[in-house]
Amino acid sequence: MQVRRARLERWRDDDSGFTLMELLVAMMIITVVLLSLMVVQTSALVTNAQSRQRTQATAVANQVMEELRALPWLVLSKGMSTSFLAAGGPDTNVVGGKLHPTVNLAIDETLVTASDQAMDKLPLSGPGGTNKMVDTDPAIPGVRFTSRTYVTRSASTDGDVVTLSVITSWSANKTGKLRQVLVRSEAYAPSGGCGDASNQPFLGACQALFTGSASASGATTTVTASSGSAPAGPTPVQPLLPGSDYTLATVTGGQAGIGITSQQSTTVDSTVLHAGSTLAKADPTVAPLQDGGTKLSNASSNDVGSSGAAPSSPPDVGSTGVTSPLVLSSGNLALNLLASGSRVGLAKASMAASCASGIPAGQGCGASTLTGGTGSSVVLTVDGTTFTGASVAGGGSAKAYGGRFTTAGGAIAVGCATLTGPGCTAAVAERSLGNAAFGVGPWAGGAAPSGLATVTSYTDSVRVERGLSQRTGDATSARSAQVAYWNGTGYTTLVVGTTTSSTVTTPSVTWTAGASTVQAAVTVTVTPAMSIKSNPDPAACGLEGCTIDADTGTITVTVTWTVAGQTLTSSTSLGTSHVSAAFKAAPSA
Repeated sequence: MQVRRARLERWRDDDSGFTLMELLVAMMIITVVLLSLMVVQTSALVTNAQSRQRTQATAVANQVMEELRALPWLVLSKGMSTSFLAAGGPDTNVVGGKLHPTVNLAIDETLVTASDQAMDKLPLSGPGGTNKMVDTDPAIPGVRFTSRTYVTRSASTDGDVVTLSVITSWSANKTGKLRQVLVRSEAYAPSGGCGDASNQPFLGACQALFTGSASASGATTTVTASSGSAPAGPTPVQPLLPGSDYTLATVTGGQAGIGITSQQSTTVDSTVLHAGSTLAKADPTVAPLQDGGTKLSNASSNDVGSSGAAPSSPPDVGSTGVTSPLVLSSGNLALNLLASGSRVGLAKASMAASCASGIPAGQGCGASTLTGGTGSSVVLTVDGTTFTGASVAGGGSAKAYGGRFTTAGGAIAVGCATLTGPGCTAAVAERSLGNAAFGVGPWAGGAAPSGLATVTSYTDSVRVERGLSQRTGDATSARSAQVAYWNGTGYTTLVVGTTTSSTVTTPSVTWTAGASTVQAAVTVTVTPAMSIKSNPDPAACGLEGCTIDADTGTITVTVTWTVAGQTLTSSTSLGTSHVSAAFKAAPSA
């Protein structure tokens, strides 16, 4: 019992805590662990820095390689200047006229050099014939990346092939050790093909290049608002109606279009965009309210060798547009937008069938049309009384068509009636519009009973062609319409043709009922048809080729309303027909 009691007393004495020696041992263990963690962390930081430097060096080497490959073949095949060592300084990668780099000792290839190599062909041959370039990266201070380029011939490749090498070296900013990356590629110029090897890295196709496009766009109305007084600073974005978040209203009349590209193969695209309306807020990240505006497309190609190419004779694609009103209301004011509905859209594209009258079968062609449909309008309502900013009656049409003519010419109305050599491309656009009225309302004194302006009997068309026999011809365009505008006592008529250029503004008219007043005026702007030709080499259409771009001009009617202390502007462009064509002769073989 005495022995057990003595042991219990000794155990009670041991509960007094750690001894000094135990604390010192524990601190030494913790210190060793922390030092180990610091070593690991430091090593990781060094590794990351080295990895970052290597990544940047690889990017520099790849960039230099791309610049090297972009040099003309006759420059590249000459290799480096014979003075590259004298200009660039000592080079440990070159041994006895061969490339034998330390980064890859298995490479032992004969260098290609020429005494007549130009000295303005960086990165291959710069000032004095140097093949050395130095780059820095502000994100990696203190590190300079030195790149040297080499052209060699290898026994393992054909004699017409040259091997391109870029070696980028740098000194690590911590250890000072020289590091290198190597990028290799090969280049050659096929014996066939066309072009100038002294100006391009490889020869191109021996076919002429043709492009063509046509578009016929409908009327588009945009509505914006502004305050009654001019602010001292930047003009703030004004809501369309007081208390509203919407700042822009748009009603579009749709568009028909085609595009043609032809060189070794021909591709045709046809698109139709149906009419639609939009209410948008000032914040571009907020999706607008939209109605209509659906799109359909078709494509055809005779490129049988390419994966994913369009079929040669796809079926026609058609649809009917569907629209409904968009209404913005605020107090006693409302803005009603309605785009043209029930318009029939059709997109054609084919390498075999005829796409439009006057285009023979077997010629690559495209055609898109928008026809029929209901009317469109932009209407402001004040205390239940309506004021029409723009109203375009239904009906009318928009057509765009064209072709790449190789074996059979088109009709006179289409173009490319005469074919020689590689052929011709033609593009046509034509439109007709329903009658339009602007600034219609119950104006005081019976003023402007038919509206402040009307546009009636509108039609236009434009055609262009380019080919070996159509290098410099003019566009063929037509436009006809009648514009009637209020002059204060009656209407003045302006007959519109292709050359008409005019701007007129009507007197103001007013409506008042109770505390509400609406004042309006209209400005009509007519621009003439336009055609721009570019023929720097009209005899051969080489170099930049021969191009033409034309449209039928525009008629824009702007209604300015003053209501509820602010100004609403409804601007309507009646659209245009636009075409272009280009021909570039095949380069000399």
